[in-house]
Amino acid sequence: MNAIAIVSPGFPEVVGGVTDHTSRVVRHWRDAGRVVQVQGSLGEEPDAVAARWHAEGVNAVLLQYVPFLYGRRGLSLFPGALARAVKALGMRLTVYVHEPWVPPTRLPWLVLSPLQRSQLKRLVSRADAVATPVPAWTKILGHDAHVLRVGSTLGDPPEQGPTEEPLPAPVVFSPFAAGLLWRPIAAAVEQIGADPPLIVIGADAEAARRHPVVRRWYRQDWDCRGRLEASEVLSLLSRARVVLAPFVDGLTGRRTSAMASLSTGTRMVSSAGDLYDPFFDESPVAISHSEQEFVRLALDAWNSGEHTAERGARHSWYRKHLEARELDRALLQIVSP
Repeated sequence: MNAIAIVSPGFPEVVGGVTDHTSRVVRHWRDAGRVVQVQGSLGEEPDAVAARWHAEGVNAVLLQYVPFLYGRRGLSLFPGALARAVKALGMRLTVYVHEPWVPPTRLPWLVLSPLQRSQLKRLVSRADAVATPVPAWTKILGHDAHVLRVGSTLGDPPEQGPTEEPLPAPVVFSPFAAGLLWRPIAAAVEQIGADPPLIVIGADAEAARRHPVVRRWYRQDWDCRGRLEASEVLSLLSRARVVLAPFVDGLTGRRTSAMASLSTGTRMVSSAGDLYDPFFDESPVAISHSEQEFVRLALDAWNSGEHTAERGARHSWYRKHLEARELDRALLQIVSP
């Protein structure tokens, strides 16, 4: 049958970037005529899962990997056992590493980090292919690992671009994203001085007030739009004068919120960092190397007039380099060559 199985824990109930990526991949692969199924439950024994797949004609498996999807502390016997069972039955195994392991920067992580590292290294050693959206991780995954950015998971942006007036404030999308730097965002918002000061897409005011990080910077005069349908998000992003998206480890192709903004052709200001992907050096994104530079770039973007040709060029760059269907076609070639 030449079918493909995808392991994506919690799919489709668990909300998050991996679930969104899996949904998009399934849609595009099925559109390409492939038979695809998703294993979202970890309750079935790995040997039983592999045997069932083998009986159903599965010959290639994609394992979506973030350690905490497989266990509360990011530790689980399931992925390794499944890898052994899959390989024993002659199926091809690809591991897509969205996150490798936690850094040893907190007391509990001093113990968890080496254990998660050993877990992933054993898993990767059994794989036929490994992919990751972060080039810096090829140093720990092996230099033969494929670099394949995730891109946007929200679908196609409006073809005609914005049809309404630009939004009256800078925008933050997905405000609870891990690694989003709120201090430079707050500093930029203060300097811009818009009314309202900030438009937040992806959380309502109550959630923002309660969030352990965002609540430190929250202001009652923010315009919090809540969680919206993908089409509404893309429509708003396309109207943004500037999207603020600095990350503690730098911009990479795994940051789906930033990629969604890029897909609309809107201006975006982001940041460098330890994991920064040099691919974005040639992109239309303004990249900062300090808080002061971020504020200056954000202010420049806010004060610059919008030109249709510039927006079109930004949109064209994204479609050339990060179009979702092409990314998923490339992943299919890795998973089932």
